[in-house]
Amino acid sequence: MLMKCPVSNTGCVIDTFFLAVPGPSVTSSFETSREKSSPTTVPLPDSPQARAWRRRRSLSVSLAMLVSALALFPLLGHKMLADWDEGIYAEVAREFLGRSWLVPHWHFQPWFEKPPLGLWLTAIFFRLFGVSEFCARAASALASVGIVGIVHAAALRVRNWKAAWIGTIILLTTFGFLRVARMGELDALLTLGCCIALWGLAKVRTGELNGWYWFWTGFAIAAMTKGAASVTLLLTLAVLLVWNHWSWRQLGWPSLGGICLFAALVLPWHLYMLHSFGRGFLSEYLGLHVIARATTQMEGHATPWWYYAKVLVTYTSPWLLLFPFALWWQARRPKMHIDLREWLAFAAVVLIFFSVIATRSPKYIFPAYPALALLTGDWLAAQFENRSRRFVWTAGLVAVAALGIAPAATKSLRQSLTSTRSTTGAVLHADREAETLLQTALAKPDVAGLPGPILLWQEDVVAQLPSLLFKVRRPLQQVYMVSSPDTLHQARRYADPEPLRAFVAPSPKLILMEKRLAIEIPADMEFHPIAVGKVLEVGTIQLIPKH
Repeated sequence: MLMKCPVSNTGCVIDTFFLAVPGPSVTSSFETSREKSSPTTVPLPDSPQARAWRRRRSLSVSLAMLVSALALFPLLGHKMLADWDEGIYAEVAREFLGRSWLVPHWHFQPWFEKPPLGLWLTAIFFRLFGVSEFCARAASALASVGIVGIVHAAALRVRNWKAAWIGTIILLTTFGFLRVARMGELDALLTLGCCIALWGLAKVRTGELNGWYWFWTGFAIAAMTKGAASVTLLLTLAVLLVWNHWSWRQLGWPSLGGICLFAALVLPWHLYMLHSFGRGFLSEYLGLHVIARATTQMEGHATPWWYYAKVLVTYTSPWLLLFPFALWWQARRPKMHIDLREWLAFAAVVLIFFSVIATRSPKYIFPAYPALALLTGDWLAAQFENRSRRFVWTAGLVAVAALGIAPAATKSLRQSLTSTRSTTGAVLHADREAETLLQTALAKPDVAGLPGPILLWQEDVVAQLPSLLFKVRRPLQQVYMVSSPDTLHQARRYADPEPLRAFVAPSPKLILMEKRLAIEIPADMEFHPIAVGKVLEVGTIQLIPKH
């Protein structure tokens, strides 16, 4: 039995289909085009036709997620962890093993920089599959697969499979998305929470007030992953309250229930940390990593307000050329049409918000990439609906050619943005020489038992402390020589570097140093090399006993 449903300017919404990912039921996706106003016939919710559509859509979403997994997971662990953030997050997750899971630690000291959700997930991977670079990045890649699934499902909900696959292809060929998705950082899980929240807002707008539970759950995931960065969801909600003219009818009791759910998920850990560490927790968690980052340029991120224009050129080419047309078209769509205004508002909020705050980094606008891909895919599919097959094929070939040209055209910009830097802005050259030398030395029983931290002495570059800490699992201490107050000031870098003499004693200490610095070892100290590399060498150093 079929049900006649006139598709006038108000559209026809069929909220009967739920995809494998959290989200609202399918709207009038049985229609060929949302812009037509002629009557159409849609199956009843429990008809064989509707069940067939549900199977096809579930299959399409599953296939998109499989494709994204094949793009993200291979070679996930073939590179060493990058300093600074990736190495720190991996080590914090590793230090959860064997100690309390409530208080994050880094370098064997309490660490208050970020909430623990993403770090807990990585620690679970470590517990199940062992500590490795692959497992350090697995949670990020898995969250990115979920993001692709939600983007694909959202496009199916609003338009058709063409929009879904175009949006998926755009997202999986966006360099900025691929780069962060393959790194063991927190931005992918933050973005997954944002996507779940946006899905919930779409449900609310179509009359399903249980969407508030999805919104506040996604918000909780984002807040417990990267703290203050989740404020973009509140700003998006404020924009939508005005744009949609929502009243209590759209809010309802589920909105209050969702707020209670959010509080139950977010407050316990924060209250525990506040109770345990008091002002020390607040000063670092809020004072340093929220207020200071928002008002001052920190950690070498000296950038102008238009910095993200450069980031978009580098990380989203060639699709950047289409973004303005897609966003303008989406913003001008009449309200009676089924649209993606939640995603449009969110993309605008992310780009504006992170341009306003003082500290800027390429990964900060990662949450905007899924929204931009979805909006552009929907716009392209709409343009193709009344075009000839020849036009579509021509456009596809042009896109392939542009994808081939874009990497070469943006290579220099990409190198300037992707070079890893320390908290002082110094460039970090990631390689495995230091790791290999230290592991060779620590394999010797008489060296492995040496007391105190391992000393790192590199004058011209910053030592790879976070990634080395993850591999050797021993306290590390960066040291330097002091010849005058000026050099003392210039030499101070991170992890509280101290003069070499403060740590050298009659008993030997393990030290990793640049080979060229051997001639600078004071006459009252004795160095015994153990392993030598191209640039570095490792050995023991001690004071020469006085006779």
